[in-house]
Amino acid sequence: MNSLIFAGSGHGGVVALKSLQEKFSSIEVISEDREVLSLLRESDRKIGSFLDSSIELAICAGYKSIIPKDILEQKTIINTHPSLLPKYRGLHSLVWAMLNFEDKLGFTIHLMNEYIDDGDILDQFTINYKNQTSYEIMQLFDRYIRENLGRVVKEFLEGKITPTRQNREEATWVAKRNIDDCIIDFNMSNRYIDMLFKALVRPYPLPIIKNNRLYEVNGYRLISRDYRANIGQVVNIEDKSIYIKVREGLLVVEKLIDFKTKESYFANEIFKMGDRLCR
Repeated sequence: MNSLIFAGSGHGGVVALKSLQEKFSSIEVISEDREVLSLLRESDRKIGSFLDSSIELAICAGYKSIIPKDILEQKTIINTHPSLLPKYRGLHSLVWAMLNFEDKLGFTIHLMNEYIDDGDILDQFTINYKNQTSYEIMQLFDRYIRENLGRVVKEFLEGKITPTRQNREEATWVAKRNIDDCIIDFNMSNRYIDMLFKALVRPYPLPIIKNNRLYEVNGYRLISRDYRANIGQVVNIEDKSIYIKVREGLLVVEKLIDFKTKESYFANEIFKMGDRLCR
């Protein structure tokens, strides 16, 4: 077989398609992503759905739609997932893994079945966590997919890879995060708050503080101090920075971005001494 179906979008979809094009001469693509579609060769073509093709093998990368059971019964579908399955099945897996302080992070290529990220594993890529941001980690994952996805699919078709069943006893599930999940919880440990800033980076929303509006925090400093005061209250203002009491000390914030308008401010322009911030 030298043809397959590809369904995907985003940066992960782009690197996945490039990798597959190195190993397969003809690819039928399900995507509305302009960057993905710009990569189509003369031998490739855009299709509307899995059922528009007679090809039995499909690869998904950054594909967000739920694939019905009847299609899964007709096609062999390989999926890419940014966690070390069986842990962190579901959406926004990398952020959840980081917020659980996993010392090893990774990416999985696996067969798809009717359950969420439950299918047999074909290949995994593992890294030791060394204070990287989620963006830096995703760059490593993208490089792995770019260099290996086509090879893994080819070797699977050639019978060189034996799929490995996931251990359901080790499985965990996570769900899509929203803006409320970006609001800083001042009752959490300094370690957790620090990790939140590493996990929530551009191009996604940054960690947020809230009064009557939402403000992304563009830069921060944590001070460890063991003393009692009102958690979530502005307890000091020095120059352009505000000091917010958190459970294990102080969160120092200088620059803010209005989440709605995208205007930038110094923190002392928005908050005053004694303000109690919402969670």
